[in-house]
Amino acid sequence: MKLFDTLTQEQKNINKEVINIYSCGPTIYDYIHIGNARPIILMDTLIRFLESQDIRVNFLQNITDIDDKIIEKAIQENKTEKEITDKYLSAFLQNLKDLKIRMPDKLIPISEKISEMNLFIDDLVKLEAAYNVDGDVYFDIQKFSNEYGKLSNKKINDLISGNRVEIEDKKNNPLDFSVWKKTEKGITFDSNFGKGRPGWHTECALLIDEYFKGETIDIHSGGIDLQFPHHENERIQFIAKHGNEISNIWVHNGHLTIDGEKMSKSLGNTMTLTNFLANYNSDVLRWIFLTTYYKQPLNIKDDLIEQANKFIQKINNLSKKIKQLLIENKFNQSSQFDEEIIKEFKIHMENDLNTSRVLTLLEDTLKDINKLSALKKFDDLFLKINSLNYILETLGLSININTFISEEDQNLFLSWKKLVSEKDFEKADEVRKILISKGIL
Repeated sequence: MKLFDTLTQEQKNINKEVINIYSCGPTIYDYIHIGNARPIILMDTLIRFLESQDIRVNFLQNITDIDDKIIEKAIQENKTEKEITDKYLSAFLQNLKDLKIRMPDKLIPISEKISEMNLFIDDLVKLEAAYNVDGDVYFDIQKFSNEYGKLSNKKINDLISGNRVEIEDKKNNPLDFSVWKKTEKGITFDSNFGKGRPGWHTECALLIDEYFKGETIDIHSGGIDLQFPHHENERIQFIAKHGNEISNIWVHNGHLTIDGEKMSKSLGNTMTLTNFLANYNSDVLRWIFLTTYYKQPLNIKDDLIEQANKFIQKINNLSKKIKQLLIENKFNQSSQFDEEIIKEFKIHMENDLNTSRVLTLLEDTLKDINKLSALKKFDDLFLKINSLNYILETLGLSININTFISEEDQNLFLSWKKLVSEKDFEKADEVRKILISKGIL
């Protein structure tokens, strides 16, 4: 399989029986927005495909439950930080359930790893990769000037001259970032450096270091907005401690916009995932993300949502048509696949998750199913249906062509046909309502 690596700007082959993946999780101070769902669904799509190919995946994700934003939210709402994080962690987990996400093997709130963070940062200080100034600990990027900036293709001197960093007197270099913050505001923890709390950029590096035993992982994912400074800072800490890359492949997805505008609370166009899922089927969002190459920006508009709904309706309508066909024509269903369809699906997915081509394949298969059903060529028909359902399931879509017909459903449908032929429309309408609820009419 080939995936585009942000660091080398090349597609890299990955061909292993076991693949280790890390993905950055949310900071739980608010509901996540639909832009946050893009990397979640991207990794879910990748992992589902890998596992469909009998590849074992170890998937680790963090939860940031210690952060200035959480403290500020707690102050604003006159609540404890734990009340804030409990509320939004619960909402996030519900979002994952509603999206039918394959859960990470480990989902770790960073508050559970304070001792480990302390030791990790202490190691950086002992290696002289970080330095302690009165309880504030900073990473010394100048010690790694040959490596820092490679992931985001940025040069240290350009960053400094561009005034893109806040200068602090304590720092050796204005770009040096905090790995331990001395503070009395909000929740604090004991450490070798005094009371405070860990820096955001360190938690992912620590979790990968601990969970994967200091080894280079296969895939690290996240939104393009995390490329700099978060992933850049994460990478350099791991290199400082181990001398090797934190990840073999960096997978970054593009920005999400709504009607051409980047989502922003100040613009009032930030749509939470909770609100979106309250109004639309989760398959709508999946389908939308599948239409575009994951690295490209994606603009969500009403017509795109409408296209997604039409696709879902097309599957549902065809499912009803096939059920009726099966009731009226006794036929033993095959469980085999159309090997050409499965082969093409695999080729597209292994080519850097070319899901837009997969959707074209699905549309072509739907046309073939319609033609074969009209001709009543049942052998070929079920090869196509089984292949379509396999792809839909692998992509994480909940829709399919349901070919299961119970004896009760069969009798109900035939009785409805009989009532219609006898022009007993009142009773026929009652039966029709039941058949609609069962997805047969």
